[in-house]
Amino acid sequence: MDAERSALTTLCKEFDALIGETRLHSAERQELLERIVAEARARRPVLTLLGQLLNTDRETTLRTLATGLPGAGPGIARQETFRCPDGACDRTAVPPPAGAIPRCAVMGRPLERG
Repeated sequence: MDAERSALTTLCKEFDALIGETRLHSAERQELLERIVAEARARRPVLTLLGQLLNTDRETTLRTLATGLPGAGPGIARQETFRCPDGACDRTAVPPPAGAIPRCAVMGRPLERG
């Protein structure tokens, strides 16, 4: 899988947890996350910026993304799945039954039924 696509997928999937984790740190890290989101929305590469946020080199960032971003926990499987609204990443979300439709954290749009 393309590294940038994987980075975008992980960013979107674990965005809320990453926001929570970043709030525990400096304003500089919060600004860096805002920059990452702006770059992701513009569909520009974010892998290097995520590495800066995580204080890791490229290879370590790739390994970290493969296991999830800091502050994010495992998901819970449910019946209905949703996917990226414009196909830019491979995120899938599974909300609780009758729960709200998940939204793309990068673009702010609802995910599409998968």
